[in-house]
Amino acid sequence: MKILVTGANGFVGTHLTQKLLNEGHTVYALVRKPSKMLLTHMNLILLQGDLNSPELSWTKSLPTDLKTCVHSAGLVHTYLHDEFTQVNVDGTKNLINALKWLYPINFKFLLISSLAAAGPANLGEIKDESQIDFPVSLYGRSKKGAEDIMKTLAPSSWICSIVRPPMIIGPGDVAVLDIFKMVKGRVIILPGINSKIKEYSFVCVFDLIETITKLIETNHSQMFYSSFERIITFKELIDEIKKQMGIHFLIYLPIPFFIVKFLSFILNIFYKIKNHNIRLTPDKIYELKALAWTCDASLSRKILTQEYHYDLNKTVAVTLADYKKRRWL
Repeated sequence: MKILVTGANGFVGTHLTQKLLNEGHTVYALVRKPSKMLLTHMNLILLQGDLNSPELSWTKSLPTDLKTCVHSAGLVHTYLHDEFTQVNVDGTKNLINALKWLYPINFKFLLISSLAAAGPANLGEIKDESQIDFPVSLYGRSKKGAEDIMKTLAPSSWICSIVRPPMIIGPGDVAVLDIFKMVKGRVIILPGINSKIKEYSFVCVFDLIETITKLIETNHSQMFYSSFERIITFKELIDEIKKQMGIHFLIYLPIPFFIVKFLSFILNIFYKIKNHNIRLTPDKIYELKALAWTCDASLSRKILTQEYHYDLNKTVAVTLADYKKRRWL
């Protein structure tokens, strides 16, 4: 099968592209900078471009018999708030408008969204696909906006589906790397005094890719959460990393939330003077403040017959081994 993957050199996109190539598919990989694409394969066709231009001239290189698009490109972190809409919402709109004229029928479109589009839960509660969405951050609202654009603009003849992962952990991830680095440094900075008890759903990137490939292979036109069944606390995540790194003690440094919020605004001011990559943005504060980011993936287990093989122990193990191999730790 010929498949278009946007954001093919991103965290999820790289793993997905590798899996699809291993299964014998031909992948048209959309990237902004081909030099950053580490994968090579005879069935990998690199397309240089982005989704910010309505013309999308790179689509002229797509084959007439393309069957599927997995839209994994997206912006997670920025100090420039308008970019969330430009990349996540307008980019999705431009992509669908371009593709629907090329492939008006017999086409599959799969959007990789986020639990942030649904919003947080209360402690002890778990969100499922039937509940009303209340995104609390600009990022979450932009992912929700991308979902709404797909539902509005995609032809009725298309098979459209959405995957909403929670916290993704796995080889190559730079976001969770910060937590591993804190454990290695033996000082855990907690944003808020309740951080230890905060609840999270998580999914290993390998299980998430399994969810995506199952949707490519089937004709389910709906939304699915992709998540390991067990809910964990932030302290349980820290403890598992600590155990596997062979560290015997940690110092926990809880920071009152008003200080964390103030720091995010200071970093925002510094960013306007000199760009930096610190992820504590004012928008991220709304996500950090929530006590639970949890979801129920029962529907994926029932309808897609998904089995989640990577528990917390196995997920941390493969991630830690990768970080060491890359010399990130």
